[in-house]
Amino acid sequence: MRVSLIKLTCLALLLSGCGKDFLEVAPVSERTVANFYRTAADYNNAVVGTYATFKHPGLYGNGGGSLIWLGEVVSDNTDIGATRQPVNVASFEIEDLNFSLSNAYFNAAWTGHYSGISRANAILDRIDAATFDEALKNQYEGEARFLRALFYFNLVRLFGDVQLITKEINDPFATSQLARSPAAEVYQFIVDDLTAAEAKLPATITAANAGRASSWAAKALLGKVYLTQKQYSQAAARLKEVVDANVYSLLPSYANVFNPATSFAANREMILAVQYKSGQIGQGGALWSSWTPFNVNVPEFGITGGVGGGINRPTADLIAAYEPEDQRKAASLATSFKDAQGREVREAYPVKFRQLGMLAGDSDVDFPILRYADVLLMYGEALNELGQMAEAHLYLNMVRKRAGLADKANLGQAELRLAFEQERRVELAFESQRWFDLVRTGRYLPVLSAKGYNVKEYHRLFPIPQEETDLNQNLGQNEGYN
Repeated sequence: MRVSLIKLTCLALLLSGCGKDFLEVAPVSERTVANFYRTAADYNNAVVGTYATFKHPGLYGNGGGSLIWLGEVVSDNTDIGATRQPVNVASFEIEDLNFSLSNAYFNAAWTGHYSGISRANAILDRIDAATFDEALKNQYEGEARFLRALFYFNLVRLFGDVQLITKEINDPFATSQLARSPAAEVYQFIVDDLTAAEAKLPATITAANAGRASSWAAKALLGKVYLTQKQYSQAAARLKEVVDANVYSLLPSYANVFNPATSFAANREMILAVQYKSGQIGQGGALWSSWTPFNVNVPEFGITGGVGGGINRPTADLIAAYEPEDQRKAASLATSFKDAQGREVREAYPVKFRQLGMLAGDSDVDFPILRYADVLLMYGEALNELGQMAEAHLYLNMVRKRAGLADKANLGQAELRLAFEQERRVELAFESQRWFDLVRTGRYLPVLSAKGYNVKEYHRLFPIPQEETDLNQNLGQNEGYN
């Protein structure tokens, strides 16, 4: 069911009590605003709940979240292996670049990110009054600011101007007339949040807290924000801090970055990820089972109790983008499988998040949001834009060397731009980066139109969901979708 911002607020108010009498006497057995946000444990639970937004279907959502579709399927990287049916009209609208205002993926992305922002705002509105350990207060504030910034960064890249909500909403109609803020204002808010977060977050995350944001995660994300805004000096400065710190490094094996046997605490390449845990406890991932060929379950997939979803099928164009010696290709995708009779079936599918022997939708493979290879490529790209081509080659070739590829040398600035575009495509394939990269560099229209896609200039942004504009006429609509 799709839920608007107003409905989300109403639901929150309903859950916290319907009137003054209920708020005056809060039952000890129930967790309400009246008896929550008191202890360090309460704030920790609230922060963990904000991280949980990553698994919302409007974000990275368990195999088929909006950011999978809007980062990959909408690009030249992947398509859909499923049969066209009335039930998946919204999915094929994304593949066909024929967007309707009521598309469920846009609506889920809008409401999902604002749900996370609401959770972060509730923490930040109260944290100053908390009376527990100051170091913990700083950490929780830093995490809430980091997460709010990440949610807004996704929103502003997807939709452009968006509603800038910076405080907890207690009135169900508080956003019903709220207009969108200019993207530049939203970006400044993101920068302010991340600047505060990097100062408050710890540099070291203990093994018990593996997966939580550190100050290095804030610097890496801030570097990406600056790069997106074409503020190359600021981007290079933040990314250089991450590189020079030597906290993270490339794993020797590309495949091991995504191997469920590689623990998050031991994975020095992973900076931030959506973390999954099997065991039928509601925390398992569906990346592998959702991305194997549609309606197929054969022994080599190693999935028990389910069939493939056919989501995120590699295009022939992506398959051809890998150089012959590139070790990442076999670690990222397969082009065929054996059916139940042992016959070869030519059908491509991703293997990057493979886990054999798991139940459908219950794997341990994490989904990366920020990792060190991304930082190296962003840093090299920023250096190239600053005219430091010789140094930019170093970071491009660090990533290539791990993939078993020869160094590139003596490229000019324009050639290096294309080299970084290519390297990011194959290094970060299936990680919901492709559309964002092409839009960021102004290459989305020329690249996809040259390949015959039905791409339009206004596709650099997605439409504001119709349910939102119906409820709030001050939102307006993005150009091209009226």
